Amino acid sequence: MNNFTYVEKTSLIKLIIGNLLFLPSIFGIFFINKANNPILFLVYLLIVYWGIFFISSEGLEINFQNKRFKKLFCIYGIKIGRSWNYFPEIKYVALVETTVKQTFGGRGFKSSATTTITEKTVKINIFDYNEKYFTLYFANDRSTALEIASKFEKAYKIEVLTNF
Repeated sequence: MNNFTYVEKTSLIKLIIGNLLFLPSIFGIFFINKANNPILFLVYLLIVYWGIFFISSEGLEINFQNKRFKKLFCIYGIKIGRSWNYFPEIKYVALVETTVKQTFGGRGFKSSATTTITEKTVKINIFDYNEKYFTLYFANDRSTALEIASKFEKAYKIEVLTNF
């Protein structure tokens, strides 16, 4: 077992919305007159950014032989990896189901509108022999986290602990 690659699936509705934002805006950027309408250029750039946000996904690539991993950014099937990071000698892998809360608004000047988004995720923590851990990945569901943890269990013959 040498490499394992996991990329999150993007839902169909997000792909449709993302493509409806991304593709026409790219054409708009290339065909507008930048000398007369610089503000339109910035608006199209913002819409392209939101389109990329909708059609992109994250992932993880693990090289078990060299004990390293990297986070992936995926758009239209093209995987762009960040730098490789090494993980220490692994004692066990812990899967911890957590609730992530994210609050938007309420911090600016005279801002009174806020909203809080709450979702459940599963943290994949790797523990070394000094009981120090680092979070490898935030999985969206239990089955994904168990799949990634089972790859570690098979590769290194270690224990997987869960709280669910």
